[in-house]
Amino acid sequence: MVRIMLQRLQCNVFMLSYRGYGASDGYPSQHGIINDAQAALDHLSQRTDIDSDRIVVFGRSLGGAVGSVLTKNNPDKVAALILENTFTSILDMARVLLPFLKWFIGGPDTKGPKVLNCLVRSPWSTIEIIGQVKQPILFLSGLQDEMVPPSHMRMLYAKAAAHNRQCLFVEFPTGMHMDTWLAGGDHYWRTIQQFFEKHVPKNGRDSLRR
Repeated sequence: MVRIMLQRLQCNVFMLSYRGYGASDGYPSQHGIINDAQAALDHLSQRTDIDSDRIVVFGRSLGGAVGSVLTKNNPDKVAALILENTFTSILDMARVLLPFLKWFIGGPDTKGPKVLNCLVRSPWSTIEIIGQVKQPILFLSGLQDEMVPPSHMRMLYAKAAAHNRQCLFVEFPTGMHMDTWLAGGDHYWRTIQQFFEKHVPKNGRDSLRR
């Protein structure tokens, strides 16, 4: 995907393995991963060989949860946000993947105590964060996502669009959780390119950073 991204979007790409992921040491936690993402953004912001006014954060799945927090916390460093197949929260995902726990988790249609809240150390409540993001947001949703229900993306968009007029929601009928970019083909890349042209215009430099 990144190889094609470089070709189609003519951009620079910075990839990060959070603590506990890939070859990175440590144990993943919400606080730690947010710190890792912030360290990466701070590093990029200090570079002089790229256009620091055109940083776009791209996040798929958990990456979207991380990216939402990072974008909200850095309105002066992040120009725009792209979310792909991202969940509303870990607790909402638990209701989907482990439906028998609904009596313990609680929810809008239950009156029981949400006792699992104290057990989930990394709630990743993107639905609470996304409404605070002021930068432009592009939502890319694969309607055949087998992991995160597409309804999560629609709820995130609705929450964001209520406070942010620079939001765009695009669906890809055959896109699954990890292959929406492949299933979307040319339409996928043109969507992102047009989003860049509208919300992250060039400022006299040739480089775009994500």
